[in-house]
Amino acid sequence: MREHLFDSYQKIEIIFVTLSQLCCSWYMEPSDLVERIQRVDVDAAGVGGIAAMVGNVTRLKGWIATVEAAAARRAGELERAGEATSASDLISRGMKTSRRSAEKTQRRGEALSKAPIIESELAGGRISTEHADALASAAGRLDDAQRDALFERDDELARRAAAETPAQFARTLSKIAAEISLDDGIERSEQQRREATLAHGINSDTGMGWVRAELHPDDYQKVKRRLDAEVAAMKYLDGNAGRRHEQLAAEALVNLVTGTRGVARVPAEVVVLIDLATLTGDVHPESTCEYSDGTPMPAEIARRHACDAKIIPVVLGSDGMPLDVGRGARHATPAQRHALRAVYRTCAVDGCDTGFDRCEIHHLIEWLQLGETDLANLLPVCSYHHHRAHEGRWRLQLDPSTRQLSVYLPDGSLHSTCLPDILAERESNEAA
Repeated sequence: MREHLFDSYQKIEIIFVTLSQLCCSWYMEPSDLVERIQRVDVDAAGVGGIAAMVGNVTRLKGWIATVEAAAARRAGELERAGEATSASDLISRGMKTSRRSAEKTQRRGEALSKAPIIESELAGGRISTEHADALASAAGRLDDAQRDALFERDDELARRAAAETPAQFARTLSKIAAEISLDDGIERSEQQRREATLAHGINSDTGMGWVRAELHPDDYQKVKRRLDAEVAAMKYLDGNAGRRHEQLAAEALVNLVTGTRGVARVPAEVVVLIDLATLTGDVHPESTCEYSDGTPMPAEIARRHACDAKIIPVVLGSDGMPLDVGRGARHATPAQRHALRAVYRTCAVDGCDTGFDRCEIHHLIEWLQLGETDLANLLPVCSYHHHRAHEGRWRLQLDPSTRQLSVYLPDGSLHSTCLPDILAERESNEAA
């Protein structure tokens, strides 16, 4: 009885905190936010107290980010006026950060100066610095006139940023930039090909060797596919239980580069998702054209891949391969995985950004409980949420007509409700 009463009080506290934040916290001065944060006894705080504190910290960080951006802009002005030798050096020394990070702050500051509504959203904590950095990155790929055209859509961009995750917003910006540049991203792709780099060396502090590469998206997809397949196979070898993905990936890279016999046998291929109308005609507002991990790509390059490679039918298998196999197989078929990838870029649970290629295909009704291996009973979920659905007793409920997923916690409370990210993005585009 006491436990139920405690849970009820926690839920009431969360509701009260949420309403309070909606009513007044967006308008609080930074000093008030600091005072509220300092008043929280973290060790003794309940769910509502922590939720309130985290919300206030987010708003404070947003405000600080806009101050940093303004300082970076001013540092650039001082450099151009000859009053400072290097804006990035001034920022990196003042912020105790790397020159690379300082230059990123500079680019963010310049972008926000042209997008005051986006800057206001950041100051209020309604979007993150990742959204602002995505805007700066998109702007940096355009010429002056195109950049002005992008910033003229500040109001639309702010609405989209507030409604989308940073990854979704970056894809939105890529589509808008391609629309503005009128070259379908071909010039950018050629530039990426020229600018691909690889560097390596020894970390003097740890004695470990390091490797860093920036590759053209086509080449990255080939490398990623081989690495992911090798890591997935290595997980089940003796001695690898409990090792992190990053550790296995390092060993897999060495195996593949040095010619050591790999565990997995997969081709280094590029998997592309493109809708039929874009493949056979022109780019349209609802075009889908991206690599298997959700990275946008120019439609013309996708069409080239279609000429050079075997096309894998998505959703409707033209070679007769069934997408619904009922009780005939326990695991999802390759065709079903491709069909699911047509609507999911990431784990199906709201807010999880684990890429589809690293997800497991979960049966909503378990196969051992006579659940069928059909699309209406399958979802891509990351390892974390897969464990929550089994050992954690989270309940996942899917609307088969819309694929809206509702996730319930063990106590029956609603954790989240969402559509697959590609379908949600399409609805957002239509609303905009």
